[in-house]
Amino acid sequence: MRNLSHTFGQFFVYNLFTLLLFSACVPQERYDVVFHNVEIPGKEAKKGDQWIAVNDGKIAAIGQANEPGEIPNGGATVDLSGEYLYPGFIDAHGHLFGYAEMLTMVNLVGAQSKQECLDRIARFTIENPDKKWIIGRGWDQNDWPTKEFPTASDLAEFQDVNIYLTRIDGHAAWVNQNVLDEFDISNETSIAGGSVLNGVLVDNAETLVSLPEKNAAFWRKALLIAQDSLMKYGLTAMTDAGLSTKKILILDSLQSEGNFNLVVNAMISNNEEDLHYFETNGPIQKDLLRVKSVKAYLDGALGSRGALLRAPYHDLPEHYGLPLLSPNELNELRDRCLQNDWQLCVHAIGDSAHHVLLESFNELDREKDLRFRVEHAQIMTPEDSAYYTHPNIVASVQPTHATSDMYWAEERLGHHRMEHAYSYKRILNASGLLALGTDFPIEHIDPLNTFFAAVDRTDKANWPEGGFGAAQKLSPKEAIHGMTYGAAYSGFGEDDYGSIKIGQRANFTLLNQDLYNSDLRDRKSCKVTRTILGGIVTYEALR
Repeated sequence: MRNLSHTFGQFFVYNLFTLLLFSACVPQERYDVVFHNVEIPGKEAKKGDQWIAVNDGKIAAIGQANEPGEIPNGGATVDLSGEYLYPGFIDAHGHLFGYAEMLTMVNLVGAQSKQECLDRIARFTIENPDKKWIIGRGWDQNDWPTKEFPTASDLAEFQDVNIYLTRIDGHAAWVNQNVLDEFDISNETSIAGGSVLNGVLVDNAETLVSLPEKNAAFWRKALLIAQDSLMKYGLTAMTDAGLSTKKILILDSLQSEGNFNLVVNAMISNNEEDLHYFETNGPIQKDLLRVKSVKAYLDGALGSRGALLRAPYHDLPEHYGLPLLSPNELNELRDRCLQNDWQLCVHAIGDSAHHVLLESFNELDREKDLRFRVEHAQIMTPEDSAYYTHPNIVASVQPTHATSDMYWAEERLGHHRMEHAYSYKRILNASGLLALGTDFPIEHIDPLNTFFAAVDRTDKANWPEGGFGAAQKLSPKEAIHGMTYGAAYSGFGEDDYGSIKIGQRANFTLLNQDLYNSDLRDRKSCKVTRTILGGIVTYEALR
């Protein structure tokens, strides 16, 4: 049962009994590497007197030296200089290939106006004169002075190229007239679960355009660049929320060659070709890669008014959002996953989609270990939180969505629904567990943003005072647990990573601050100092 698993997971996170056991004497065994002069936050121990020994990439022993220099023998010893060591941070919901691709395209994240987007596109076209397709991501009309969707005519100056720009949430694309003409798209084009609005393709309408396919060589290079970035931010594992078979096999080959060393729990995209492949060939369960989950979408995003609501949008009467799966289709997919022993993970943002999903998942067996996941869970009717007492319903949420949306969410939802939006503490109280992530590249990849958004519920300027929806703040312990054990549990990885205990992977994230101590914690200066994967320092900040 999940509750029992949670109890033991939390109980052993820092292996306190093991620390005490080794405080009296130091074993004579020689280890591959010993990390010493380490501070494990939140525990009562003198600074610099703790050590962790590693063999074969896993934690072999944890101890506390009573005298200076009283540490076990190691093939290598690493002085961590009193840095604060946490279980390796995990992102429970991200898009690895999307992030890797974004590093090669027009980056529109943070653009404060339509004109700034156009300026960035113009610079990119000058720097890449041979590109026939200009692809970008990250625009958000909610950050612009006039909060209206852009149009194809806004891109009229770029006449010799095709332009395809994905919105920050991935649920809309802004294209130019060349693309509309090439694919015979107009406002009158009809597609289930999508719409066309003057050059903006919303949700399923994005599929009307076929983008140039990138080859394996492109992805292999891009993924290695992305890996460096993930490690820089202290990430040691992640769940990728929806990949094609081709992309999964590329990642598998990189990991098998020893070139990509982060743990990845990869969800299979919900399309027939990919589902059929894994039904025929079976799942992938390897040291660094698990492929035994399916990702589906029940609705769109709130920012593009695709999230499915139970009552109309406050700022667009008569509009309820876009259903991307019917209840019958959802139940059929659920049953197919059960037959294949797959975990089902479903995007649900609006309170209507959320309710439909929870009703469907509530029919799951309570004895089997299934861990079906609700992705995002942003808007929830209060009484629906009771569904999360079901041991096989796991919430995977992104605290930075709350602090990104807080400037305009009330315009979409109206004041009466705000109390029930981004209510992560309410879900945690019912469930006992949250899996935390960022949804990168939709949000910034930095897991420290996840922590501060969960604990403070403010932006980097500390607005609003007291926090957005302050009653839904998480404690530091709850946030870190969601970024480590909870994220691992949501991907069936808690026995292998996500905690600091003997037998687990020696995956650690080191910071310059104790996140548990609100008096010493400072968001502006907090940073990752080292990332350790399997006992190897893979990133170290400049001193």
